[in-house]
Amino acid sequence: MIEAMFAALLFTLQNIVYGGPFISIMFIPLFAYLILLGVSFPYLERDIYLLLFSKEYVFGRLIAIIGLVVFLWAAVQLLKGRTGLVLNGLYSVVRHPQYTGIVVMTLGLTVMCLTLGNNPQPVLMWLMEVFGYVALARYEEWQLEKKHRESYRRYRQNVPFMFPLKTPSRIPEPLFTILISIIIASILLLISPNFPRF
Repeated sequence: MIEAMFAALLFTLQNIVYGGPFISIMFIPLFAYLILLGVSFPYLERDIYLLLFSKEYVFGRLIAIIGLVVFLWAAVQLLKGRTGLVLNGLYSVVRHPQYTGIVVMTLGLTVMCLTLGNNPQPVLMWLMEVFGYVALARYEEWQLEKKHRESYRRYRQNVPFMFPLKTPSRIPEPLFTILISIIIASILLLISPNFPRF
């Protein structure tokens, strides 16, 4: 019940338009990354140029671009198949490729933030985002199962949740996704060049 309420809250918040027809409240996590990366409005053009072309951000930028491509590709597929359940393309690899794209894109931004300093805040922010998208995905699946019944259950049995990995049968898929995310976050903190060693 708590998961459903949290997912409903996230779903509602992501659709509140506050700054024009194309900017929703989901811009807030990206805005936080821009602040952590040191983007300042008086020097916006210079800072964006550094983010896009600076050599120190290459690895994080590559991850973010991959996530953006996955997100956009999945969005196009979803819009094309808007009349029914989308089961092909990226939706045959994972059930929530748009969320996967956002998670990967912000993982790239997290890596970019970690190249700047020893602050673990971006990693914690990324984990909170993953928790939110897992909850939202679970809520959507509940709605899809009510609407499409047996066809969605079969699809759900054959296609992984958010990461293209087979989930062990004893672990619920959302928990497995969170565990994978915690492992990724731990690795980031361990290999971050600027993070203090204990």
